[in-house]
Amino acid sequence: MQGIPANIKLLNFAKKGLVFSQTYTVEDFPRIKDLVSNSDDKVVANLTFYIENNKIPCVEGSVELDVVLECQRCLDEVKLNLNPTFKLAFIIHENQAEDLDPSFETILNADDEFSAIEFITDEVLISIPMIPMHSHECQSYKDKSPEIEQERENPFAILEQLKNSNRSQ
Repeated sequence: MQGIPANIKLLNFAKKGLVFSQTYTVEDFPRIKDLVSNSDDKVVANLTFYIENNKIPCVEGSVELDVVLECQRCLDEVKLNLNPTFKLAFIIHENQAEDLDPSFETILNADDEFSAIEFITDEVLISIPMIPMHSHECQSYKDKSPEIEQERENPFAILEQLKNSNRSQ
């Protein structure tokens, strides 16, 4: 196993059946770094390239990292362990997908070369929850003061009085 090159040469890597593994830091991924507060933590990425059905380049892989985000319930930090896995087939024509095992996610792709950092970033971003929250009930979220029922004045009470005063005349 070797480190992941900066640029993925899809067809070349798939034909050779290359396997890569590399440890990065969150700092290495600009679009992720801007969302989290733990830019020094490590990110472990594993990628395996191969050809499926004698013609379709594929990549299988996993990424493991911790992200520290803002809990959307209490606004404190919440640490989440993410471990997205993927099995992607890069097709040129949609009809190529018909012959593939349904476990593949297909990507209509014309580019044979793309950035490894951007590719890994995309896989991580889709695994981040839209609304990150603690798995437990947040302490600051729970209001400790008892709820006081307030008697609200009926906004139509004045109409009721007018209606009743008209009847008595």
